[in-house]
Amino acid sequence: MVYVLDEGAEFDAPIDQVWKYLQSENHRHPSVKVLYREVNGNTVTLTSERTIMGKPTVVKVRNTLYPPFGIVQEQLEGPLTGSRAFLYYIPKGNKTGVTVVGDYKAEGLDDQSTKQLVLSQAQVVFDEDNSNLKGH
Repeated sequence: MVYVLDEGAEFDAPIDQVWKYLQSENHRHPSVKVLYREVNGNTVTLTSERTIMGKPTVVKVRNTLYPPFGIVQEQLEGPLTGSRAFLYYIPKGNKTGVTVVGDYKAEGLDDQSTKQLVLSQAQVVFDEDNSNLKGH
């Protein structure tokens, strides 16, 4: 397992707007093709296809939302199976700070490559969310 701490990112929206977006039907990512979505209370399990290491890959992720604090993310299927993380949000007036902390493993990758994969995927999702938030 590789410990990853990614802090310092900020959404260009206040925390209440971030949570409204995260819990809405408008919460979509162009880089992710949703194959199946299951909602059970505050838990959303997504089976999706996304490009990982240059090839289309099916992944299954369980996200448990704890507004306004954060999201617990568990990788159930795909190259990061068994990885777990907590994404937490910090109110900063008209912005919202984002920190990701977790233990990750990626089959066939060393620690540095695993960390690079996780951070690059997180950046794509963050950029898409931040762009979508500007439209709400």
